[in-house]
Amino acid sequence: MNTAEKEVDILTLKFIGIDSWDRPVYRDQSNRLWKDVTLGSVRPDLCSASGNEFEGEPDEPIRNTFTILPDKNVRMEEAV
Repeated sequence: MNTAEKEVDILTLKFIGIDSWDRPVYRDQSNRLWKDVTLGSVRPDLCSASGNEFEGEPDEPIRNTFTILPDKNVRMEEAV
């Protein structure tokens, strides 16, 4: 597998909101929606959204390697 193929396997997720069950929802580069079933814990457990709907039930667990883009509206506190 070459480098270009490896990059395709890595999903880049962008936070798009919180559903009505308080689950963070993310969108990948293919417009597929993913839900964090741990409700935003330190280590997200992501599942696809049924019907690719924002309010869809969590479905299949994520199998690809993923990275979550930082939210530009959230400031990181400087370490003391």
